Amino acid sequence: MLKVALILMSLLWISPVVQPPVPVVDTLPGNFCDTENYCWQGGEQITYTLYYQLEFIWIAAGRATFKVDDLGDRYHITVVGETINAFEWFYEVNDYYESVIDKQTLLPMSFSRDIQEGKYVWWDKFTFDQENNIVHATKGWPDKPTKSYSEKLSTCMHDLISIVYNVRNVDFEKYKKGDQFGVKVFIEEEYPLQVEVAEKNLVTKIRHMGKHRTTLIKPQMVEGHFFKEDTRMDVYLSADQNRIPLMIESPVSVGKVKAVLTDYKGLKYPLASAE
Repeated sequence: MLKVALILMSLLWISPVVQPPVPVVDTLPGNFCDTENYCWQGGEQITYTLYYQLEFIWIAAGRATFKVDDLGDRYHITVVGETINAFEWFYEVNDYYESVIDKQTLLPMSFSRDIQEGKYVWWDKFTFDQENNIVHATKGWPDKPTKSYSEKLSTCMHDLISIVYNVRNVDFEKYKKGDQFGVKVFIEEEYPLQVEVAEKNLVTKIRHMGKHRTTLIKPQMVEGHFFKEDTRMDVYLSADQNRIPLMIESPVSVGKVKAVLTDYKGLKYPLASAE
């Protein structure tokens, strides 16, 4: 029952096992070095119900909550993923991700993961030296020696959480349908990925939330056992000032996974509806 963990990974554009970096081609430049934040704020909390498609049925398997805390000169963002009660007896997931982001640049200062998925347990932490383009990393397991290493990075490197919040601040009015822009993330190594602006001003029905105008973007996933080469996920962002992800869908090797916004508070602006 890896489905909950897999859906959570889809929310963060990753796969459990990664392959060599995929080159970015035919993209417009994406500037995520000194991003101005005008879409979200401290106190924002958004919760998703996580689904897995079995045959023609979508089964609710877990939930994920994203929370932003304002610490003065930085933001502390956490992501907590867990199975719902009906599935815990079979395969329990309790994943915790956190990122500390510089408020002025929105670049990550540190990122950590604490993963507990059934008998699979591990943790890691990355400390970013953005000025010198270096990351210092530590990875640990309960039954293995802790591994520490450092790597050189290209400029303006992001982690799994910071890039999601940076992309929310993209001015999609500057892009035409079909345009792509590049992003860079560090996931134990550096990955350049593409994000396609697939549709604009869509009217999208969101389960239990009615119809909303959305911008559909298609981020490239990191290839692995569950995601094939050049797999794209569908992210429906609210086409208002919040640019909040309302629904996320991703194909996997067998079936599909989906995350649907079910609860929110502390948004910077009222969530606009198309109804």
